[in-house]
Amino acid sequence: MKIPSATKSILWDVDPARLDQHKDKQFLITRLADKGSWQDIVWLRKKYSLAEIKRSVRHSRNVSPKTKNFWRIM
Repeated sequence: MKIPSATKSILWDVDPARLDQHKDKQFLITRLADKGSWQDIVWLRKKYSLAEIKRSVRHSRNVSPKTKNFWRIM
């Protein structure tokens, strides 16, 4: 999976080259939605639907309340 080079620092604990867009969807969405920059959000929106992002963020325990509120409003 091609992940932007600036995003790789957020994924410090995994090998970005081994991530699968479908299998690791929950991990990618929650990590980038919570810790990512605006460019990461734009990248997420290109890869996943708004509904998928909202659902992943809403059901994750690893996302801050501030991030959950942002995606709830979106």
